[in-house]
Amino acid sequence: MILPCKILAALLCFLPLFPGDAAVREAWKDQTIVVPLTNDLLSDRRGLRDLERLLAEARESGAAAVVFEIDLAGPADLATQTALLDQISRTGLPGYAWVRATATGPGALAALACDTIYLDPHAIIGGAGLERAAGEEGKVDENFLRDQSILRARARSLATQHGHHPGIAEAFIDPQVEVKIGEEVIARKGEVLTLTAAEATRVIEGRPVLAKGTADSVEALLAAEGREGGLVRITPREFGEVSTREKLARDTGAKSGGTGGAATSGGDADPVAKTESEKAGEAVEAPAGDGESKDAPIFRRRDEGSFAGKIVVLKVGEDTLATGEASFDFMDRTLKKAELDGAEAVIFDMDTPGGFAWHTESLVLNSLQNVSYPTYTFVNSRAESAGAIIAVGTDHIYMRPAATIGSALVVSGMGQDLAESMEDKVTQMIIGTVRNVAELKGHNPDVAEAFVTREKEVRIGGVVVHEAGNVLNLNTVRATEIIGGRPVLAKGVAKDLADLVAPEGLAGEVIEAAPLGMEAFAHWVQKLSFVLLIIGLAGAYLEMNSPGFGFPGLVSVCAFSLFFFGNYLAGNLAGYELAVLFALGLLLIAVEVFLFPGTIVAGLAGAVLVIASLGLAMVDRVDLEWKWSGLPSAEGWYGLFEGSLYSLVLGMAGALAAILLGMRFLPSTKMGSRLVLAGAVPAGASLEAAEKAAGLVGLTGEATTDLRPSGKGLFAGKWLDIVSEGEFIAKGRTVRIVKHEGSRIVVAVSDAATD
Repeated sequence: MILPCKILAALLCFLPLFPGDAAVREAWKDQTIVVPLTNDLLSDRRGLRDLERLLAEARESGAAAVVFEIDLAGPADLATQTALLDQISRTGLPGYAWVRATATGPGALAALACDTIYLDPHAIIGGAGLERAAGEEGKVDENFLRDQSILRARARSLATQHGHHPGIAEAFIDPQVEVKIGEEVIARKGEVLTLTAAEATRVIEGRPVLAKGTADSVEALLAAEGREGGLVRITPREFGEVSTREKLARDTGAKSGGTGGAATSGGDADPVAKTESEKAGEAVEAPAGDGESKDAPIFRRRDEGSFAGKIVVLKVGEDTLATGEASFDFMDRTLKKAELDGAEAVIFDMDTPGGFAWHTESLVLNSLQNVSYPTYTFVNSRAESAGAIIAVGTDHIYMRPAATIGSALVVSGMGQDLAESMEDKVTQMIIGTVRNVAELKGHNPDVAEAFVTREKEVRIGGVVVHEAGNVLNLNTVRATEIIGGRPVLAKGVAKDLADLVAPEGLAGEVIEAAPLGMEAFAHWVQKLSFVLLIIGLAGAYLEMNSPGFGFPGLVSVCAFSLFFFGNYLAGNLAGYELAVLFALGLLLIAVEVFLFPGTIVAGLAGAVLVIASLGLAMVDRVDLEWKWSGLPSAEGWYGLFEGSLYSLVLGMAGALAAILLGMRFLPSTKMGSRLVLAGAVPAGASLEAAEKAAGLVGLTGEATTDLRPSGKGLFAGKWLDIVSEGEFIAKGRTVRIVKHEGSRIVVAVSDAATD
């Protein structure tokens, strides 16, 4: 019986090691899976993860049994041995151990985790104690004793669970354990127990010491156990490599109506029927909707269009996160607008090396945490540094084949390491952020922390995913790897957006929310609004104090036009309504100055309209609607208007300073002489002459400019700065000085002139 089994096994060895793809479960059904356990398994952290996936596949495929072909020696730490034992003992299938040569250290415990043990006639088993760290002679290593006690308990439990002698299991680990079976001493104190095949299979009191028997091959073991059928021999690493190729080369048959698609009774595919993946693909290729930026008018407002029921794609490219606040403002605005409009989802299409940490932290902590629709990151093909932090802040992560994510260590703006004190402070702040959002979004917070610090070791289910000493960076295979029933980070692999949309069941139109052609222009106008206010207000004042309409008026009109137009494109409240209010305010001020001077009411109302229209024009429309709707994390009213008030105050203060400086220095400059007629603002002594003059009250002269209420006058051959008592006095009228208070010279229309 044994010989035919050996021949059959030899023939099976020439079959493909792994059927691959969708056929694997059918190929493994009712087969015996032979899994070699060698030192390579523990040489890196991938081995145990590949073993876990292999055993899970064997269980789910309906395999008949698993044989662990053990040739495993050498020390391993407690965590590694515990992880190995957990995986073997939870196989859920009849488990056999065949010790091909050596089963010492973790190899001995792996055998104890199986139901039945066989040894090659020349094999040995035992010597499973932990390696004691070098230390001071005679000093008790408390950590070693603790770990050894834990390992003893674990070995004892495994032996009892699988019908082995618990004393033998303990003696493999602790030299202080003595084991006797009947009158026979199996293990003596002072020696760690190691058994030969003959000793392990020796029968005492009707049962073997440890192993059921000897076998010179796996086939002989199966024959002895009466197990028939084929076997598949595959190492954990081979399984991991083939699984990786399968994952990264996803079957597209379902999308094209291939092997997985339904067929008509006649065998011809329905040319009209389309799979959900095809529909999603068409959505990506579909013409832009009203929320799409393609072919949009260049002067369209950036908050126009609707995201209702749509899948909004935000592209995060090479420089997106490194070009300053504008990009983050755009993403923040898009997320808020998607919430207000009722978008189905938002996808970050990401291929970025990173960017500014602080702006990223604000986006992740605020905007991404306060939306009700699902958020996705499609890593296409890099999500490094700040990109990794944003990805952790989304609900779901998909990776393109051969993509990477991680390496979010905080550095200076020039890419250099921070000073030690600053690095610790900043890193701890970022760690708090990424752990918080990872927990909120259901990601592993330890993985997120390892992205931003070198000091974090990541263990999942006892398996070391990342060792401390370097920042974590995951490729597609590692990020999507299933450990303990959950992926390390990413939910799955997607070749493109359609490959993400289909499995998530998203049905909306896919549109890209990209900055408009005038987005950068609008951003800078928004940021420099106070400068435009300074120019516009100063130019308006200068124009009102100059005859006719000249260059200052033209500059003022251009500045205010640019102010309203830029803020309109930026999506602020600036619009035709506020522009009309602003113009009405200017008109009321003109009425006060030119038609009814001194009435105050018209001028005050005009000033209120001007200030209100300028201030409201800089308020963000989306933020105001967000606040008005009472959505989460909306800014307070002060925060909503803070930036606008700041720009308005700065602009008015700057305009006042410019006016005062202009009054003092402009008339004496060459440019000033071109802008203002000499008769209107003549050179020479004015204020200084007035201050030195005495006995001016009662002096009669001529108003050389219109007094609105201030202007110029000629008195006894001297030019003076004068002001009326509130009424308008036309140029050329005879006036008399009625009051002289410091530098203020008040005049009235001369009685002689009225007669």
